[in-house]
Formats: sequence, C-alpha cells, structure tokens
Amino acid sequence: MLLSALSCTPTDEEITTDPKAVLRFSADTVLFDTVFVTQGSVTKRLKVYNPNNKAVRISNIALAGATSSPYSLTINGLQAPVVNNLELRGKDSLNILVKVNVNPSDVNLPFLVADSIVFDTNGKRQNVKLVAYGQNAHFIRKSTIGSTTWTNDKPYVLLDTLLVKENSTLTIEKGALIYAVNNAVLLVNGRLIVNGTPEERVMFSGYRREPAYATAPGQWEGIRIVTKSESNIIRYADIRNAVYGLRIGNPGKAGTLVEGCAIQYTFRDGIIGFTSDIKVINTLIQNCGQYSFAGLGGGNYEVLYSTIVNYNNPLPRETPAFAVADYIPGTDIENQATRLRLINTIIYSDSYSFKDEVLFAGNAATLTIEAAHNLLRTEQYKEALSGSGNIFNINPAFKETAKRDFSLEASSPARTAAVPLPDVSADIKGTNRNASTPDIGAFEYKE
Repeated sequence: MLLSALSCTPTDEEITTDPKAVLRFSADTVLFDTVFVTQGSVTKRLKVYNPNNKAVRISNIALAGATSSPYSLTINGLQAPVVNNLELRGKDSLNILVKVNVNPSDVNLPFLVADSIVFDTNGKRQNVKLVAYGQNAHFIRKSTIGSTTWTNDKPYVLLDTLLVKENSTLTIEKGALIYAVNNAVLLVNGRLIVNGTPEERVMFSGYRREPAYATAPGQWEGIRIVTKSESNIIRYADIRNAVYGLRIGNPGKAGTLVEGCAIQYTFRDGIIGFTSDIKVINTLIQNCGQYSFAGLGGGNYEVLYSTIVNYNNPLPRETPAFAVADYIPGTDIENQATRLRLINTIIYSDSYSFKDEVLFAGNAATLTIEAAHNLLRTEQYKEALSGSGNIFNINPAFKETAKRDFSLEASSPARTAAVPLPDVSADIKGTNRNASTPDIGAFEYKE
C-alpha cells in the first residue's frame, strides 16, 4: 500500500486525452500597431492557460505560415516556429513571445500582415490570430543635410541626430509624418519650414505606435533651433512625446514663428527660448513636465491667441507653466533686454501645487510686459495686470479636459473676451474668428 501511494501521479500531472480539454488564451488576436518595414517591432506576450484539472499534451504549437512567416515565436524560452509534444500541467500556463518583421514593399499606404498560431491538443485545433499593420518609411540615420524637402508620400523615421546645416532649408510638406526613436533629435542650424494646414497637419511624435504610448513623454529628444538658424516657420504641426518640443537658442537671428501648432506630453519644456525671438499664435501647449512656455535671458516673445494648460498631468512639475525672465538660471547671463507681448491667451491648470502659473522675473529697466485680454491663473500679478481686459482665476470651462478637448463651452468666461488682432482671422482648426468679439485662447467657440 505504501509503495502504491508513493507511485500515484498527482492529478495536475495526469495527462487527459479528453477532446473537450481545450486551452484558453489571454487574447484571441495579437495586434501590432503600425510597424515600419525593416525595423521589426516590439515584443508582444501571449499567455496560454490550461484551465483543466489534469495536464494536457499539446502535440503541436506552430505558426501557420511556418518558416515563411514574418512572425517569430519564443515558446517557454525556446525560439522556434514550431514546438511538439509540450505538456502543460493542470491549472498551469505558458508564455509565448511574438515579434514581427515586415518585408519592404513598394506600397506607400499601410498594409496588413497576418498569420496565426495553431495549437493542436487531443485532436482539436485552436488558433490565435496575429495581425500587424506594416508601412514603408524613409529611415533617417545620423547625418547632416543641405536643403531638402520632405513630402507626405510615406513617414520619415529619425533613428539618430539629424542636422540641417547652416544656409540650408528643410521644408516639410503638409500631411507629413515624422516619427523619432529614443534619443533622436532634429537639430536646425539652417532653416526649418513646416507647411502644415488645419486639414493636413504635420506630425512629429515618438516611434512607438501602441495606444499606451500616445501620451507618454520623453520618447525622443525634440526639435532644437541652434545658433545660426533664423527665419523658421512652423505651421499646423503636432509635436508630441518629446523631452522638449521646441528648444530655441539663436540670439540675434531672425525669429521663429509657431502658428496653429499643438505641443503636447513633453518630459521637460514645451517651447523654451534663450535670448531669442519667438512668436506663437493659435497654439495649444499641454501637459509639460516643466515650463510649457519660457523665454529666458532676454529676447522678444509674442504669445497670441494660445491655450497653455496642465490638466491630469502625471509629471511632477516644479515650475509654473509660463515664465519670462531677463536672465538664464545657473548662468552669468542676466539683465538682458526682454520684451513680452501676451494677448488673448489662456494659461491655466487643475494643479493645487501652482496657484500661480505665471512668472515674470527681472529688473524693471530690462523687462517690458504687455499683457491684455488673457485668462490667467495667478494671484501674484492680479493687481499689476488688472484693467487690461485680463481675467483671473476663473475656470475656463473647457469642453472635456479628460479627453484633452480644450475647446470652449458656451458658458466659458473666455467667450467674446478677446481683442481682435488684424493679422489673425482664424483659430487652430481654421475656424474663422469673430471679427469684433473673438474668444480668448487657441479655439474659437463653435456650436
């Protein structure tokens, strides 16, 4: 009896041949968002469960496309397109790691790459679909370029530092898509012209296409305007997921125009200028880790009809959203002539940490501030900025901040509170501004 007891097989190791003893999976489809050809993909995990009390013998786990499949499998640590006679104990599970590599194609538009993983257990076949959207791209490796035009035929993927050299112009056409990998940066020592439109915006964002990364900051370095650069024009571009959106340091050079843009989810600054000239019109700057907009160490700054906000921001900010100073902290640069023109702009947040989202720092002799018809979150400057049509510390009444919709409700205090500016006739979406009583912020109210 003792020998018999010792020789008994535990239930979870006893193999069943019942055809009803099927497997379960963590997903019926493993989906890869856009995968750029030749670059491979991230790894996806599929979990395979045996919900039965007894063990099962999986006679076959294989890619339906076998060795010609663009997918590769790692099954319980073994990389192979097929594994035979794998035993899975009762109530146990195994992991399958899936990757895809898409072969180059002449197709410019996204294309579908599909396969499946097949499981044969006790004469019953089950499968899990594998689906990836592949797309060709222009891959930009570390390089220096002269005058060049990027079209919207297929995306551009920055794999490293790209420098636009002095006296050269990088022109980016409307509808172009630019994706950047970790540490990639666009350096402009010449000129950058971005010709987006309200209908066909230009996109700069991180390389990862999964939904979880859509609002994740710090996925690439950003756009940096350096010393010899001048006369840059960036219209209707979305700049996302960077360490900084625009970092501008070209003292004494013709300025940078940013119009109709959305700069979002940056790990540090949205737009930061050092002793530079910057004009921002009809622009949304949202959820930055430090300054949303800053002009430091002198320069000329105009911010018109813009919306600068921090709502549901997961980053632990230690600076106000908006700052202008006649010095650069931590340097010997100070007491530089600094001019700010802040008109028809919303600067606000839901943060209890910052009752003042505005900072003006410097000497009266060097710092000139014109601020009118703004909606500001500030206690410090209420008295100094009163009497110029400014509104203080009243909820702007955005439509739906949880969904990142910063257009205005009909009841918003920003409605009809702006002053008309002759050179600005439409908003960030191309909606016409009211000619006599426009709205504060980047978005003109639209029913």
